Amino acid sequence: MKHIPITPQNQPFPEEYYELLEREFGREKADWARLPYEQRMEELERIHASFNTQDDLSHWPPELGGDADAPGQTGGAK
Repeated sequence: MKHIPITPQNQPFPEEYYELLEREFGREKADWARLPYEQRMEELERIHASFNTQDDLSHWPPELGGDADAPGQTGGAK
């Protein structure tokens, strides 16, 4: 599969798009989509940082940067 990099959307979508989002998913998600790309990325980084702890990562398999051999984990190498 060819890798296509994600690039920021500098041009907003037509207002009809955001109205559709609001009808289908609610006002909060439509408001989120209306935020500038940079602001959305800053918020996502803040949220991600709050979960970026050793305890949280220990529940992920090694190929995703976690420790599958942590106590309480199943399927890890013995």
